[in-house]
Amino acid sequence: MPPQHSDDWSSLWAEFESLRTAVARVKAVNINSASLRESARDFVQRYFRTARSTSSVSDADLQDLDAQLQRLLFLANGRNPKQYYSQVLRQLQKARSAVDIARVRVLGAPAASSTATASGLETAIASTLEGIVPSAASSYRQALRDLQDASRLSYRGPASELRESLRELLDHLAPDKDVLKSPGFRLERDRTTPTMKQKVRFVLSSRGLGKTALETPEASVARIDEALGTLTRSVYNRGSLSTHVAATRTEVLHLKTYVEGVLAELLQVHARS
Repeated sequence: MPPQHSDDWSSLWAEFESLRTAVARVKAVNINSASLRESARDFVQRYFRTARSTSSVSDADLQDLDAQLQRLLFLANGRNPKQYYSQVLRQLQKARSAVDIARVRVLGAPAASSTATASGLETAIASTLEGIVPSAASSYRQALRDLQDASRLSYRGPASELRESLRELLDHLAPDKDVLKSPGFRLERDRTTPTMKQKVRFVLSSRGLGKTALETPEASVARIDEALGTLTRSVYNRGSLSTHVAATRTEVLHLKTYVEGVLAELLQVHARS
């Protein structure tokens, strides 16, 4: 049975989605509704009183989230413009995504034992992928299984599976032909097809996310390419097999963190354990 703190964290953000929807529906210039402002205050208080202490990440990882919630509380204590609420809620979504990536780092790395159980985020990603692109779900599950196998002599396979799961999802959500004809699109130098970063931008922009909200997933895609390059080079730079295996597994676990961060954003699922 999942621990109570997992429910606290996931239900907190379900409350956030309700709050964001309620703010979006307001037609007035200012948020004058006493009940809506009270809901915002309750959300902030719930975070600081309960959910924050069970987030499983460091104070440093929560710094931006703390600041945005304090801004929200300030707004809710008076009658302030809707546009200010919208700005803070967008920043909260960005800060929340960064914390979820940190939670994956803390909670999502599978144990060395082959009997390790999947984290809530892993389960959510795999099950959601299964309903959209089954082959991508298979690649992702294979990577999880391989990373749990402490007897492996190479971890290049799970690295490829992780990247393939993301590539297949992006090809499904952002077909080349759609990205190529999107307004203002330009191929990167020496490319004949859109990059993964461009596809991520296409998908999230189509959902109405602004430039700031795109920064974290786009940076994660850049880290994925960087991590894969490092992994490939390391194959030729290490002489000791035992050193190579241990180091490459660590590198693939880092790669997994970034891939899961992007998958979670694209699939709109978040850490639940």
